[in-house]
Amino acid sequence: PDVPGLCCPPEPRRRAAHGGGRGAGGGRGGDVPESGDNKGYLLHRKGGGGERMKRLLPIALSMMLLTGCAVGAALPDGLDTQPEPPISEAQSAPTPSTLPEPEVYRASVGIVGDILMMTSQIQGAKTAEGYDFRPSFYAMEPLFSSVDIMAGNFECTLAGEAAGYTQRRPAAPPPTEDDPNPRQPYQTFNAPDELAADLRAVGFDLLTTANNHCLDRGKEGLFRTARTLRGAGLVQTGTYLSEEERDAPCIMTAGGITFGFVAMTESVNSYDARLGGDSWAVGRVSQRERIQGEIRACRSAGAEVVIAFPHWGEQYMDSPVRRQREYAQSFADWGADAVIGSHPHCAEPFEWITAEDGRRVPVAYSMSNFISNMAGQNTEYGLFLRLDVKKDGGGVSIGMSYLPTACIIQKAGGRRLHQPIPCWEQEQRRGGLEPLTEGELKKTQRAFDHVVKICGLENAGLIEWTEEYDKQA
Repeated sequence: PDVPGLCCPPEPRRRAAHGGGRGAGGGRGGDVPESGDNKGYLLHRKGGGGERMKRLLPIALSMMLLTGCAVGAALPDGLDTQPEPPISEAQSAPTPSTLPEPEVYRASVGIVGDILMMTSQIQGAKTAEGYDFRPSFYAMEPLFSSVDIMAGNFECTLAGEAAGYTQRRPAAPPPTEDDPNPRQPYQTFNAPDELAADLRAVGFDLLTTANNHCLDRGKEGLFRTARTLRGAGLVQTGTYLSEEERDAPCIMTAGGITFGFVAMTESVNSYDARLGGDSWAVGRVSQRERIQGEIRACRSAGAEVVIAFPHWGEQYMDSPVRRQREYAQSFADWGADAVIGSHPHCAEPFEWITAEDGRRVPVAYSMSNFISNMAGQNTEYGLFLRLDVKKDGGGVSIGMSYLPTACIIQKAGGRRLHQPIPCWEQEQRRGGLEPLTEGELKKTQRAFDHVVKICGLENAGLIEWTEEYDKQA
């Protein structure tokens, strides 16, 4: 079906020229390193070369034979004095090719981790007119505008005010004889509708919604979230409004390169019963055949790069568990060209793995939190990931770079605002709505040190600051 924002999304709007990124109208994206073996899915190879021709005049041949005899008379005994054979057509030098050089296309995808909306964040966004979340993303906007497609994991619902906005996590019920060790209930999330339009306004293009909180307000809340995000002009995937829609690939084009996106989650916080018989409504990691079909559908729709977004792993861990690695290998073998994970709320390492067809596939096991009110160990540190894609006559290649982020809380304009801050290597480049205090600067340094320690510099480089990232430029 022609569902706005999913099956037939508009191309991403044109970006400002931050970091070499340009808009979706065939413009140039960020540069991709020419070295390395991180080849993506190969496209049509084009051959070259012209016909090889050489003409020998009869008189020239006669002169060559005569010259050979004359020289032969003066050569020492034992040397071959036979004339050289005529140069054949196969031995002649080729003429230069007249075929044009293959065109080169470039596009970039920016990705952040979990977008969570907790009670204090919603309170801080309250204004006299409603809610305004845009100031929270002020410091990130230059990075967002530097890429052609900006994506994130929307770990919240937009189920409407009547469904109740996010409240603090409830305490565990008292023990009973039947349940002497009751579990503390999960916290559930629901934010005002203004959040959707504000995320679009600050630069997001694509949001994935397959995660363990997608059913926090039931199946109707899941459906309303998808409709609200799409109504704000965002592309959304991972949860669906119909089974027919589930089978329609999520496709976007930027810089002359076509991308496909698939998203899935391991868990829905034991809310499976809320789906009734509509298991198609949520992409699940366990649905192996369905995921393979979704990747194939993206390819059939023209996708040259397919990115998989699994919501997986164990919370609060800084390294992937075995099943994450196994799933990543499966996604690569099924045709994914990049695997970008979420859920642990902490950063986990990058790797390049080899698919069964020989492609080199980048994997980010966990992007950590992007914005939240979580304060557990390392949960306030996240990252901005950039994939630079290049397409030429030899195929498609992918480069990967990143920048650590730290979520801080500042008082600005009479409100208490949560803000992700880009942690540039140069401390003086870090800032938010207000200049950072000494304590906030120390926090950004801790974030930088931790994320670089976890993600390393072997499999992805750091994004370097340029004047084009200056918010005031």
